[in-house]
Amino acid sequence: MTSTFRVPIENPQPSQLYLSGRKLHAASAWFDFDDPRYDPLPVLRGAPGFPDRDEPVLVDGHTRAFLAHLAGADELLVRDVTDEGHPLALYADCVAWCERKGIASVADFAGRVVSHDSYQRRWIDRCHRVASVLDE
Repeated sequence: MTSTFRVPIENPQPSQLYLSGRKLHAASAWFDFDDPRYDPLPVLRGAPGFPDRDEPVLVDGHTRAFLAHLAGADELLVRDVTDEGHPLALYADCVAWCERKGIASVADFAGRVVSHDSYQRRWIDRCHRVASVLDE
């Protein structure tokens, strides 16, 4: 059973370097800034790939998390997906990239929203390259 809970908005460690401007624009069309409601965001907690990490690692929903930040939310609604078979080695690499770039919370996406083409090239393609190496 998946555990759903709230965490301070500054706690989850992002696992991506950029946000897509197109995705941000589309999500902002339905996101209620006065009363943010969204499905719980998936996080890894205490996963084997992150033995020294106390804070949860955000594995998806970075755009919604950033919108909640822009709305002034103090907390994020998250769900623990640690036991759902996510590629932990890939996420460990992603978190290491984020740490090197100083991305420690969703607030750090300010200045990291890029065009969708740039997002595809700079983020998605990068992840696919690393995933293919890890699969070998």
